[in-house]
Amino acid sequence: MAVPELGWATLIEAESYFTNERLHKSHWTALADDDEKNTALNMAYNRIHYCADYATPAAGVETAAQLIILIKAQAEMAYYIALHLEDEDRRKGLQVQAVIVAGIVKETYDRDKLNEIPIPPAVDALLDDFKTAEAMAIIDIDRDEDESVDTEVDEF
Repeated sequence: MAVPELGWATLIEAESYFTNERLHKSHWTALADDDEKNTALNMAYNRIHYCADYATPAAGVETAAQLIILIKAQAEMAYYIALHLEDEDRRKGLQVQAVIVAGIVKETYDRDKLNEIPIPPAVDALLDDFKTAEAMAIIDIDRDEDESVDTEVDEF
């Protein structure tokens, strides 16, 4: 049974992206067949769409302008998955076992990152308009002095 396409990018759109917009694509072209590529694209869609850091529209309800960006982000995420998923799974497996230092090269794992699913910087940058975190907040402050706001202060 063929793997269905989920998400914003169809296999044809992803292939077009890798052909026309990405210089290095060896890990994408090394995927065995269309089913494996669709699986990577589906995993990429799920990782992005269900990540709390982004408020992305479900596939099919995005605007045309959003779709252009989301296709690129999904394709880039699929490439990351094709390249790094096995290593990520191994490292997360070690973290789950409470390992904080491992290997001949003495890799160190941050305990605070255990439950975080990685999003590569290129994908994060593409999804900037969809970020849910507020960059700044505005709050009311009270004055804790007897001077008026019109009082001029010249002394330092």
